[in-house]
Amino acid sequence: MANNNAIDDDRRRRLREIEIKIQDPRSIVNVDCLIDAVQSIVNDCDHPAIRKIKNIDSFVGRYGDMCASLSTLRIKPSDFNVIKVIGRGAFGEVQLVRHKSTRKVYAMKLLSKYEMVRPQFDLLLAPFE
Repeated sequence: MANNNAIDDDRRRRLREIEIKIQDPRSIVNVDCLIDAVQSIVNDCDHPAIRKIKNIDSFVGRYGDMCASLSTLRIKPSDFNVIKVIGRGAFGEVQLVRHKSTRKVYAMKLLSKYEMVRPQFDLLLAPFE
């Protein structure tokens, strides 16, 4: 009986540690990071050629609808009004924005995935000398 209590206490302690990490906004395994990861995996796997694999098709079928509904609930660029562009760089721009409901002002960095990946493709496609 005492051994079961020790196991239960250890399990509760470990679950509490997981809970703390999930709720810590600075943690790499916080709720937003975990949701981002699942949504990214679902989006990357949701391609006809990849879905031919039974396990991947099952995964996308199980989590696809949930990810779509979560996307509508999460914060997105349309939740903000652009005040002005305050900087431009090689991969995107920084905008001064105001949140529509709270009216708080933020700086929002918008990055172009295409621009970030393109230089690598240019190197791969360049003819060999």
